[in-house]
Amino acid sequence: MRSSTENIYQQKVNQVIDYISSNLYKPLKLDTLANQINVSQRQLLRIMRLSLNESLYSYLARQRVERAVLYMQTEEMNLTKLAEMVGYDNPQSLSKAFKKQFGIPPKAYMDELQGRLVGYVKSSGSRQNHLQSEIYEEEDLELVYIRIIGKYGEDEPYETAWNKLIRFLKDKQALSKETRFIGISFDDPNITKSEYCRFYACASIKKKIVPTGEFGTIQLRRGKYAIYTLKGSYSGLQELYNHISVNFDYNIRHGMTFEEYISCSEENSKEPITKVYIPIK
Repeated sequence: MRSSTENIYQQKVNQVIDYISSNLYKPLKLDTLANQINVSQRQLLRIMRLSLNESLYSYLARQRVERAVLYMQTEEMNLTKLAEMVGYDNPQSLSKAFKKQFGIPPKAYMDELQGRLVGYVKSSGSRQNHLQSEIYEEEDLELVYIRIIGKYGEDEPYETAWNKLIRFLKDKQALSKETRFIGISFDDPNITKSEYCRFYACASIKKKIVPTGEFGTIQLRRGKYAIYTLKGSYSGLQELYNHISVNFDYNIRHGMTFEEYISCSEENSKEPITKVYIPIK
């Protein structure tokens, strides 16, 4: 595939993935998605399989069920409402999809998941037993991103992605001392297989940038966040997330959880600092 054609397809893949993420409550028929990026249905299926390492149909079904898990972790709701929020006509269809993916019904899966999380926290010791957080009202944040699909934190793909992002910002003259570096993990590795986990390496932008090729743009909406700080290796992030899930003291709102990576200062040159932002009501 020629470079120019590949860039066009990468941009179309970004558009489809972001459209699906924002519209899972809709039927999302194949012709609708194809029309979004002005390609044939056959082309759509081909380019999405190449990018996702699974069929578009499998991706859609998995996204609906895994989004349902996220909603059930956020608040209590009946299966009828939950089914509507993730694009199913009725709760029976949602339960069937759950059993196909996880082998058990929704309620049983949530009980099993909570049990696993509690087990992880107990086995990790007392390092995170007393979680401290601060509350902050974040304004709208415009971001440019590059997407990684695969196991979270793998050295080579992550280093490559961040380097590409920084070069892109420099080329667009959009890199400054005020640039914030953000990570958005769209999937929970306690739920999603590691090879399917989606991560957006992001940077804040002050001016409009037209996305090209593998780069896209996304907005974090203003709202209130509980912020947890991790000092030290990024490998401790999953342990922190597990502790937050088990010991969370706030009402979660529907929004994007994200991470901000703070540059090491001279006073703190030996360890990175990561702030985890959890959207709350």
